[in-house]
Amino acid sequence: MDKQITAILVGAGNRANTYASVQFNFPEKLKVVGLVDPNPERMKFMKERFNVPDENCFDYVDALCKREKFADVVINGTMDQLHVDTAIPTLEKGYDLLLEKPFAVNEEEMNRLREVAQRCGSKVVICHVLRYTKFYKAVKNHILNGDLGDIISIEMNEHVNFHHMCVSYVRGKWRSEEVCFAPMLLAKSCHDIDLMMWMMKPTKPISVASFGSEFMFGPQNKPEGAGNRCMVDCPLKDECAYSAEKHYIDIQRWPQYVWNDSPELRNLPVEEKRRLLETTNPFGECAWNFDRGGNVDHQTLIVNFENGATGTFSMIGGAAKSERNIHIIGTKGELKGLFESSKYVLRTLTPSKDYSGYTETEYDVNVTGDMIGATGGHGGGDTGLVLDFLEYMNGHEPSVSCTTLEDSVVSHHTVFCANESRKTGTIIKL
Repeated sequence: MDKQITAILVGAGNRANTYASVQFNFPEKLKVVGLVDPNPERMKFMKERFNVPDENCFDYVDALCKREKFADVVINGTMDQLHVDTAIPTLEKGYDLLLEKPFAVNEEEMNRLREVAQRCGSKVVICHVLRYTKFYKAVKNHILNGDLGDIISIEMNEHVNFHHMCVSYVRGKWRSEEVCFAPMLLAKSCHDIDLMMWMMKPTKPISVASFGSEFMFGPQNKPEGAGNRCMVDCPLKDECAYSAEKHYIDIQRWPQYVWNDSPELRNLPVEEKRRLLETTNPFGECAWNFDRGGNVDHQTLIVNFENGATGTFSMIGGAAKSERNIHIIGTKGELKGLFESSKYVLRTLTPSKDYSGYTETEYDVNVTGDMIGATGGHGGGDTGLVLDFLEYMNGHEPSVSCTTLEDSVVSHHTVFCANESRKTGTIIKL
């Protein structure tokens, strides 16, 4: 019988809280026994939420690693640029690891973490949660079952809606490489590049080319007559799609990004939030005032695989509606679907005398169906990921969805090379 896995949360923010909350529905599988975070508000909130004793709470990873090992695993939900520096000491201490994506923000970090994990013999799983959604698992099963034959082409895109684009990637903490140390393609779409590599596995990518730019934002594109603080001096605020009042008062999605991951700030009265947006909160400034350091708001890449197949992916920020589309064409048929609707069409070639024959079947995956953990964030992927990770930690073979560090190295390396291609205008060999 599988044992309960004990975990230490390194980084007590939104993602670690999401993963660790599996404990409340499956207490026999997971128990949080330690916390690491320098922020006293977050520490207090998470300590009370998970009932962690004082002696198991630490400001920094170094303090944790001075203690003898007292848990099975670490769940690392720190910011992107902190992943490697906080992960390595815990691996060297003997902990296995569930690590948030992107697990590294450059090639040097990626290779450093890989070397340590190999040297320590650690199990490291990367949080590519979309592999665990019923939609993408269904697509992968069609490939594994041979329904499409050999893949000729895989086309994917991600449309980032204007609200999420602004909250996270214009005003937010992922707006530039100078702030979060990661380009937008890595910060937003490493999920998608991972999915492409997963669908094509075991075929490996061999080269990539990429194009993109900052088309909408930056001070150079600021609308004429716009003010500097939306709710104070801007005559365009009522007609502007990126008004701070619309995004952070009227709309309550991603509040943790606006209010610094602080439960106290999140629960402030509306009048106090208005005052902060009018004075000191940076999210109250005009969206076009932020220097994004040349970070893109749209990017396309083309991947050439070792067997001659090709893949394309486009990330487009500022869309009216968030969508992820996928279209796979193989030698026996094709599959075309939309993640958000949980629906796809499978067309299988059935040659006839008039050369027009194919059968078409429509599928409605219904993400909220009967799969354990199918509800919740990322279409059920968050819970599915954690449950699968706990099985792996109990000695079971990795599932088809499990993203080991070596799996994720392929997609991360592709993203790093795509970004180099975009900047240099050259095709990069992988």
